[in-house]
Amino acid sequence: MSLPDHCRAIVFNPADRTLALRELPMRTLLPGEVLVRVCLSAICGSDLHTISGRRHPGGPLVLGHEIVGQVAALGEGVETDCLGEPLALGDRITWGIAASCGRCFSCTHSIPQKCATLFKFGHETLDKATPLSGGFAEYCYLVPGSVYYRLPDDLPDHLAVFVNCSLSTMQAAVRLADTHPGDSVLIQGAGLVGLCAAALSAHRGAAAVVVVDPCEERLRQARSFGATHTAPSAGPELLSQTARGRGFDVAIEACGAPAVVPEGIAALRIGGRYILAGCVFPNATAEIDLQPVTTKLLTLQGLHNYTPRDLQDALQFMRAGSQCFAFGSVVREVFPLESIGEALALMERDPSILRVALSP
Repeated sequence: MSLPDHCRAIVFNPADRTLALRELPMRTLLPGEVLVRVCLSAICGSDLHTISGRRHPGGPLVLGHEIVGQVAALGEGVETDCLGEPLALGDRITWGIAASCGRCFSCTHSIPQKCATLFKFGHETLDKATPLSGGFAEYCYLVPGSVYYRLPDDLPDHLAVFVNCSLSTMQAAVRLADTHPGDSVLIQGAGLVGLCAAALSAHRGAAAVVVVDPCEERLRQARSFGATHTAPSAGPELLSQTARGRGFDVAIEACGAPAVVPEGIAALRIGGRYILAGCVFPNATAEIDLQPVTTKLLTLQGLHNYTPRDLQDALQFMRAGSQCFAFGSVVREVFPLESIGEALALMERDPSILRVALSP
């Protein structure tokens, strides 16, 4: 396959919060790397946080980390994906949001997403050695330490594109929450992350999957993702209806609103588990009363990103569960790179839209 010297990419400049279509140089593929031609890249909520100024990346960069791509070139030593499946030019793959070294303290203590030399796709600035590492471009370089898996033919791009972010993160959430059949689960937020949590909880056999969100349209969507009950907030009446009157076994904060944390704590039963996953931006401050945390023996667990095994499990779930839940409706529209402004305007105009995607 003949490769170009340059490729098109959308570059975000945090200094003035502008997005510009530019030509960026391609470089020689290094040993252990994979070059991917981007097929589809979804615009994630964290991309919106960066574009709006809530997150500060530090320099111009190519955003986008929810990506499906096609292998365009294999670096020396790369013959298989991370499950040992043969990898060839043209194969469709997805990959973890981060590449890690495998040797540092975090990597050897089962939290590779906190690697001392972490490389995050869609987060690396243009002054780094691998500036083409985001999905809002024609090509993306997978550096050594990346975790990538070949996609089966029965998992199309529009279903696979968000697996490596929203779905994998919530796969980690239900794993950490140790959700069991018969549990009652409260999910705060009906964005894509919350809806993934609902579907995974329902798949695990939760007896009650309660999704709360102030947006009525998103609550309507939640029913098609496994929610048994929906409400604007988790009040006492909802608890008595769905949590056996004693409180929820599990709560998952998936909305990025610190103000909901006291409500989540109050809604848990004695010994309940609370996973905090949405507040990934600076100054996400909540005032909470620690007395119920202590006296109710609660477990509060922070979650940021996920492990390679969570991505594996999320891919298996999507293959099995895509027909059971409304994942086919997630990607509302697909735009070319040069229409990113139109894509962002559509998302801002319609809060019910879970994802739009870019296709180079």
